[in-house]
Amino acid sequence: NLCSSPKSSQPRRLDLKVAWMALLRDYLRHPELPPLWNNVGCAILTMLFVKAALEAAVRIPTMPVVKRQEPRILVHLVVSSSIILWPLYDTTDWSWRLNAIVPAVLATRMVYKGIFLRDPDDLEVQIMSRSFSPLELLGGPLQLFGVLVWLGLARFMTVEALILVAALGIGDSIAPWIGMRFGRHVYRMPFAKAKTMEGSVCGVFLGTISGCYFYSYVMGIAFLPLRMFLAYAAIAAVVEGTSPGNVDNLTVALALHLSMDRVQSWLPS
Repeated sequence: NLCSSPKSSQPRRLDLKVAWMALLRDYLRHPELPPLWNNVGCAILTMLFVKAALEAAVRIPTMPVVKRQEPRILVHLVVSSSIILWPLYDTTDWSWRLNAIVPAVLATRMVYKGIFLRDPDDLEVQIMSRSFSPLELLGGPLQLFGVLVWLGLARFMTVEALILVAALGIGDSIAPWIGMRFGRHVYRMPFAKAKTMEGSVCGVFLGTISGCYFYSYVMGIAFLPLRMFLAYAAIAAVVEGTSPGNVDNLTVALALHLSMDRVQSWLPS
């Protein structure tokens, strides 16, 4: 009996381990938190998510293979992709609006550092600008964060939100990187900066389509027909390629917002 005792207790220990893991998985899947605390926790998780991107953006410029704009692109991608945490918010309480607090804080910092501080040696200026100019923070970065605030408050968990984030956060963000790395065919529209066909097609157009499917899947939002995603991606690519100055984030968001219902009426499912 003494010899058989350890063998007989081993299955019991395994059963307890399996039961504990099942209980833990069930708790993580259905945490019994008050809506307010749940949403505060989600906002903190978003903050940590973005903070990790900022820390990475500080470190990767020291790598010899990294080009000047790539830390900026990383921050844009990660901040935009924080919408994948939206499904965790509990909409039964007003505090679901806390999803917008991180982009709101970032937008405020862009205004403060671009208008009042104006320090070209500031870390965020170094990361978020192309030429170390504080005024650049008032262009693309401020527009992107402002759009994310509006989406988080007025278009929460909608297909419009994921399309705009796919266009701005993925398509428009990776277009300069693709143009910088692989661009061979340069074009310039009136009042617009020089762009590359590779950046517009492979970056904005294909990036927007990929982002639409990715965010739809991760966030549990029903897929639109492919032809609609193609139409929205085409609108984003054309507007981004013809936008004057540094307002392409704003013009792309506005064009997609105004065309959202029209595309769905012209291309019914």
